[in-house]
Amino acid sequence: MSAQRHDDVLDFPGAAELVAAGRTPEPDPAVLAAALTAVRTAIDTETAKPQDPAAAEPRVVVPLYRRRHVLASAAAVAAVAAAAIIAPVTSMDGGSPAASAEAAAFFGTMADKAAGGADGPYWKITATEAAPGTVTRTRTVFLGPDGLTSVENGEKLSKPQPNGMTWRVGDKRLDWKGLRALPTDPARLRAELAAGKDGAAADEQVVTEAGQLLSFSPARAELRAALYRVMADTPGADIRTGARDATGRRGTEVTWKYTSTEGPGIATTPHWIIDPATGGILEENRTAAESYDGSHCRPSDGVDKECTPSLSKGEPTSRRTFLFNGPVAGLG
Repeated sequence: MSAQRHDDVLDFPGAAELVAAGRTPEPDPAVLAAALTAVRTAIDTETAKPQDPAAAEPRVVVPLYRRRHVLASAAAVAAVAAAAIIAPVTSMDGGSPAASAEAAAFFGTMADKAAGGADGPYWKITATEAAPGTVTRTRTVFLGPDGLTSVENGEKLSKPQPNGMTWRVGDKRLDWKGLRALPTDPARLRAELAAGKDGAAADEQVVTEAGQLLSFSPARAELRAALYRVMADTPGADIRTGARDATGRRGTEVTWKYTSTEGPGIATTPHWIIDPATGGILEENRTAAESYDGSHCRPSDGVDKECTPSLSKGEPTSRRTFLFNGPVAGLG
């Protein structure tokens, strides 16, 4: 490359200082992975937005003399993003980070998205539920401080229940008002979620309870953002962009390393598919953590009429797809 060409490419503020810095060590692969996830999440966010062809912007051709400035700006943004990614996940004492750089960067972005969500006096959740050997059903639940109403496949199942729903948080169960009183400081919130457990067991409990609050509760926007910030400091997440839920909506899949027993003898692994544009959970599903031959299930009249069929490792055991999950004006 000629000296003139070199100067043209590095024609942006701070270029001289960058050159003077000389060689630097190879970047941490975890940081590169986090930067790549941030870029992919941005792409998912854009592709998830409904596009109106009639409103499309006309194609703009960038003159050659401006392109080097565009490239330089992109490089500067990437450098800033990499610096931001390192900050929340690098231990100050040189120890291992609590969560991978990739996962922490993603959850941090989702916290910012969730913080801008809406709130209201009541909450509506419509979800389709499916599992092997069972009939798929669609259920709607209306939640409020004074009770709940449940509707399944268009039929109202109950009158408003004055006791409403409760949610497990640590070593206690909270109602609507209790959720509203939860702290939004990540450290204090994690302590509430982990209460009664230590070490890896506490991490698993935190993930399980946070998932329930993010997917099936009237948690306000500030609480949802705080839950994602707790996730950013919790190990065990693998991130995959470009996933699709049962309806075809695009999102980012989070696979957790934790397993739990579901039904008679089936160990399962939890997965979330998150909308990168809003931070909302589009779908939660579980897959078999190991092969299962179905031998532990004993059907009985009036109790268990069906058994889960045999499953291979990785096959789905249950799925809940959220068609609507947000605040509404009233119950019903």
